[in-house]
This record gives sequence, C-alpha cells and structure tokens, in this order.
Amino acid sequence: MKVDINLIKPSPYQPRLVFDIDELKDEIERDGLLSDLVVRKQGKIYELIDGERRLRALKKLRRKTAPVRVIKLSDKTVRRSVYKVNKIREDYTVEEESRYFKKLKDEGMTPWEISKELGVDFHWISAHLNIFKFPKTTQKAMWTGQISVSHIVALESVIGRSIKEALTIINEIINRKLTLKETKKIVHKQKEKVEEMRIKAAKRVLPKIAPKVAKLTTAEDFEKAAKVLKQTARKRREKALTPEEKASREAEKKRKQEAMKKRDKEKKRLEALRIRKEAKKMAQRIRARERRRIEEEVKEKIEKTSIVELRKNLQNLTHKIKILQKEKASFIKNKSFLLEALNFDCPHCKNALVVYQEGNRYLVKRSMKVAIVPEKPTRASPSIPDISSPRRTN
Repeated sequence: MKVDINLIKPSPYQPRLVFDIDELKDEIERDGLLSDLVVRKQGKIYELIDGERRLRALKKLRRKTAPVRVIKLSDKTVRRSVYKVNKIREDYTVEEESRYFKKLKDEGMTPWEISKELGVDFHWISAHLNIFKFPKTTQKAMWTGQISVSHIVALESVIGRSIKEALTIINEIINRKLTLKETKKIVHKQKEKVEEMRIKAAKRVLPKIAPKVAKLTTAEDFEKAAKVLKQTARKRREKALTPEEKASREAEKKRKQEAMKKRDKEKKRLEALRIRKEAKKMAQRIRARERRRIEEEVKEKIEKTSIVELRKNLQNLTHKIKILQKEKASFIKNKSFLLEALNFDCPHCKNALVVYQEGNRYLVKRSMKVAIVPEKPTRASPSIPDISSPRRTN
C-alpha cells in the first residue's frame, strides 16, 4: 500500500534526536526501499511507528509516495515498541534517553510506571531524570560524556538529600576525572559525616521535643529517638505544605492505596488460581492412585478367580476323559455286536439299497440316499452278493 508522503507524520514517542541518513539515502536511490514503513491510522494522517530514517531519506530524495504497512496498536504499545525497536538498532545517547524519559514524566507518568512499561531499571530512569535538576552547564557535561549516568546513579542518595552537595561532588568528579569506584568512596564518606552531624543535631533537639529519650547511650535509645524525630519531621512537613501540595499529596496517597488494593486483589486472585491448580493436580493424583489400586485389586481377584475356574475345568475334563476311556473300552469289547452294512445300487431299479446284519439275519432295504452309480448299458452290471443263503459272520 502506497500513501502520500506528506500524510505520514513522525512518532511523538520517538526518542532519537539525531538521524544519520546520508548512507541510507544512497542505498535507497541505488536499490530502492526494501521494507515498508510501519504506521498506524490516526484520523486522516498516518503516524509513524517504525522507519523514521527511511521516511527522512525518501523526503530528501523528493519522493511523493511511500509504501506503508498499517497496523492497529494502542498508545502504550506504540510507546514501548518505538523505544525498544530503535534501541535494538542503535543505543541512545544520554541526552536522547534523558529527554525521552522527561517527556513521559511531563505527560503524567511516574518513574516507576516508565520503568514498568519500558522494562528499564527504575534507578536508571531516576538517574536520567535527576540530570535536569542540575544547571545547564552540568547537563552539557553529561551530554558530552564528562560524567556518566553511573556516576549519577551513585549520587542518588546525595541528590535526594541536597542538590548543592551533589553539585559539589559532580564538579569534583569532572575536575579530578574520578572513576565510579572513587565516587562511591566519596559518597560513602559523605554519608558517614552527614549521619554524625544528624546525630549531634538530634542530641541538641531531643531534650526539647522528647526529654525522656534525651540520653542516647543504648541501641534502644537511638531507636526511640529516631521514632520521635520521624514523627516530628512528618508534622513539620505537613505544616509547611501549601494547599496545592496537600491536594497533590492526598491524590498521590489515594492513588497508591488504589494501586495497593489492585495489587492485593491480583495477588489474591493469583493465589486462588494457584490453590485451584494445586487442588486439581492433587485430585488427579488421588484419582490416579485410586484407579491404580482398584485395577490392581481387580487384577488380583481375576487371577485368583481364573486359577479356581481353571482347576474346576481341569477336573471336569479329567472326569470326562475317564468316562470316554471307559466307553471306548466297552465299545471295543462289544464290537462283535455292531451291525455291518453294505451299500450298493440295484442293477434293475437303480435304487440305492443297503444290506445290513441284524442278529443272525441279513436284511435289505431301500436307502434314503440317491443312487450313486448311473446306468451304463455298455458296461457289465455289478455283481451283487448272494443273499439267498445267509451266512454267519464272526
């Protein structure tokens, strides 16, 4: 799909400040645009998601249209996609990343929300935002690489305590070209000094606000004093707040409470889901175990029943075999009493006849079978046995 190049607008979530397009312009002029620009439709215009360098190169080549691929994405997804896609291709400068995080904060996002959405460490985002707390000369030193973001991360506690104190250390870092390790040592020593000063100040103030814990000798005394000082500090801070700050503080407190409720609700839901899954797995294991037990019992019963039945059948067969053997012996003994029979076809009527012996006599009767031998005049008739004078057989 091709659209008018003037209808494609850069992404408002683009962190990049500097675009090197000379080499890319030559490649497009020689080989053409190999991949479409990725955009989303925003009213009558197309908002760029991926491909700002290509768009700038096409405009420099005075192209009137550009091939695009239109997709539907939410603001949150676009913000994350633009940041990550560009970072993968080439890492951002300190200034680019700092200004991008500041822009998101100005739009109403907290450092924690920025960290969660972009998948960036919270302290890293805080360090980039802390740069704007210093004068422009210090910011310029950051942009030019005279001091690193890691130094600002190390100074996080100092910045939270006093910008003036942090600025003194930063100037020392720039002038002496201190490493990160050396900076951390200075911060640690400064922290110890500050703690000592705070303890001395607390000892001076405690007799007035908490006479009972004025003496600081044991660890419990220090804990009680810290508790009293925190309460006093909270009260004084609340008194010093303006109505706008109080309203903002209440709104932030309410937002945190709602966020905590949501987290607790989600935690409970996940816990209930986990319990259901565990219960389901346990039930499946119990059913499987019970099924195996029943199968084993049934198998054992079948084996026992089969053995008993086989024994009975074997006894019955043995008994039948004995009876048959007796009948066979009796039959062999009385074989002389068996009737002898002879089948033949009558030469006259062509009927099947049977001659059999009954006692001392031979009798002839018609057989129910059809004659087997057909009439053949050309051949001699088969001889029939002489039945006029019966003879006795053994």
